[in-house]
Amino acid sequence: MAIIGEIRKHYWLLVAIIGIALLLFVLSDFQRKKGKQSNTIGIIAGEKISITEFNKRVEENSEMQKANSGKENLTAEENYQVRQQTWQQVVNEIVMNEQYDELGVSVSIEELDDLIRGKNPHQYIVQSFTDPKTGQFDQKAVNNFLQNLDNTEMVKPEMKQRYLLMEKAIKSDRQSTKYNNLITKAFYVPTAFAKRNYTEANTMAQVRITGMSYQMVPDSAVKITDADYEKYYAENKYKYKQDKPVRDLEYVLFEPKMSAEDKALLNQNIQKAYTEFQVATDIAGFVNSTSDNRYDSTWHKRGKFSPMIDSMLFNAPVGQVLQPTEDNGMYRIFKVVDRQVKPDSLKASHILVSYAGTPIKTATRTREAAGKLADSILNVIQKNPAAFEVMAVTLNDDESAKIKLGDLGWFAEGTMVTEFNEAVLKGTVGDIKKVETQFGYHILKIAGKKDPSAKIKVASVDFRMEAGSKTIEALYNEASTFASTNNTLEKMEKAVKDKGLNLRNADRLNESDNTIPGLKIAREIVRWSFNEETEKGSVSNVFDIEGTYVVAALKNKVEIGFVPLDVLKDPIKPLVLREKKAEFLMKKVNNQFAKLKDVNALIQEFPKIKIDTVDVSFTSANIPNYGHEAKLTGQIFSAKKGQVTGPVQGEQGVYVFILDQIKDAPVTVDFENQKKQMALYFQGRAGMFSNILQEKADIEDNRLTFY
Repeated sequence: MAIIGEIRKHYWLLVAIIGIALLLFVLSDFQRKKGKQSNTIGIIAGEKISITEFNKRVEENSEMQKANSGKENLTAEENYQVRQQTWQQVVNEIVMNEQYDELGVSVSIEELDDLIRGKNPHQYIVQSFTDPKTGQFDQKAVNNFLQNLDNTEMVKPEMKQRYLLMEKAIKSDRQSTKYNNLITKAFYVPTAFAKRNYTEANTMAQVRITGMSYQMVPDSAVKITDADYEKYYAENKYKYKQDKPVRDLEYVLFEPKMSAEDKALLNQNIQKAYTEFQVATDIAGFVNSTSDNRYDSTWHKRGKFSPMIDSMLFNAPVGQVLQPTEDNGMYRIFKVVDRQVKPDSLKASHILVSYAGTPIKTATRTREAAGKLADSILNVIQKNPAAFEVMAVTLNDDESAKIKLGDLGWFAEGTMVTEFNEAVLKGTVGDIKKVETQFGYHILKIAGKKDPSAKIKVASVDFRMEAGSKTIEALYNEASTFASTNNTLEKMEKAVKDKGLNLRNADRLNESDNTIPGLKIAREIVRWSFNEETEKGSVSNVFDIEGTYVVAALKNKVEIGFVPLDVLKDPIKPLVLREKKAEFLMKKVNNQFAKLKDVNALIQEFPKIKIDTVDVSFTSANIPNYGHEAKLTGQIFSAKKGQVTGPVQGEQGVYVFILDQIKDAPVTVDFENQKKQMALYFQGRAGMFSNILQEKADIEDNRLTFY
């Protein structure tokens, strides 16, 4: 009762304490959530990078990548690489721009202009304005493009944006080159340094040496204790300092495989399609409604298919349906639709008149207006063919062709849209005609045809060899049961052993990694392993990685600092074992010397060894017949002539030697070659300055929060 009375007396104090505690709890949770929801993807040298700004740069680089590769979309792996490159790009810009400003490293307008349209243009310009078919760089195209850069009718905004990004990259590359030259050209090698290097490289020690390899000692001859691990760790801890957090994973893949039921159903569908394909009249419609791939109307020449299929197709008559054939992970039923002799390459020029609704998004005219304009252009050119190139520049909606006076160059037959391709194919060289495609109206001039060869048009009904929905569902249930039942690392390892599953390892994962062995796209697994709520020994839920189910367990969490001994035990075991074998051999050798003081006596104890006479260079640290042994080389050059020295513990074994003589380096007064070699060595290491500058920039990387 007395205690209750005291509590009542201090009631308001108690309320205040509880209130403050609750407030602190709420504030700490708010701060934690606020940190996670931050818009800052990173801080570089004190400069904050917002996710919005970063994503804009990523989008720009993605568009550039698409343009350079000719792709409409990038794969998940390519998108990841673009993000990685963009981050490094941002880091380099911020870190290096500070250096450029301090040193006055700049690129003048005149210098930049010379890099773009001078006699020796930058490689980016050469790559962008080289005809892929002829391989020739077109300087006129560069000048024409730049003259019309601000003309929105001649150069699309996105093309201008790509060019400006390229111009920025050219400037950055030239600044980097200048800075690198400042570093590399600053090295000077004094004659005294070159002389010492020459002397050390050419002074030779002649020794009689014998070595007892660690392989001579069986593992069973030594026993490793916890004390041995602790001793090795204490002596070598400095080697295992971690400057970035890493994770070690163990995981199991549940990969979908066709069941007997899936195979039976596939075979049934194949046989049904084979029968119906032989009598089908609407070939394209049948393929599109039956096959796992769309109908392809492309003409093919020999060598397009695998040798066996290629031979069957080119020897089959038109209309024949071939027996189902396994090809590249699927069953395929081929039918020869047509056979003709056609040119491999075509050449043409065109003026495109597009209209609203076509892929040319800048077009606003109606289809009717576009048709009338195309007719007008055609009439003018038919009366005056020389007007074609002028109108190809002034009235062309194809921006890439416009800068080349409408010239499309040589292109492979079948690579253009069907209507355009057929018009060139069926026409005569010199013809000028009007043709409509999905892009609009083309005023087309046929410029050339060459390399005719036999070609076939083939229809193919394809069936992928893959597990059915029931099999996949059963596999997912199996993976889910495995994950929920074995929710600790210990349980998971035991279950893997009991069920005979394949346990995989992914060690030393970094926050930025995107792949693990067996999986090209594993970003979500990596992010899970670095989540602050994922504890060591945790088992994940099921990940669906491109149709493969994955259950992972976090084996080790290593943060910045020294790697703990319990994490290193397995990796350092061979090294600890080597230390114990060294102790074993050192003791044995010392015992022999204590008795006989004779190096030849070692042969009686170790019958497999021999005494070699070799020459050793101080700078190479390579001992002929024994390998790289830097410590032994040092002992040799500090030993007394004629004295038995050893045992010396090395990397590969334990050694005993006698120094017979030191052969001085040949006398010379010309050290120029030595200076050049040393300068090249130093200049080669100068590239490390970028890493050093980035380390000093104190970079905070929060990408894991967003990607």
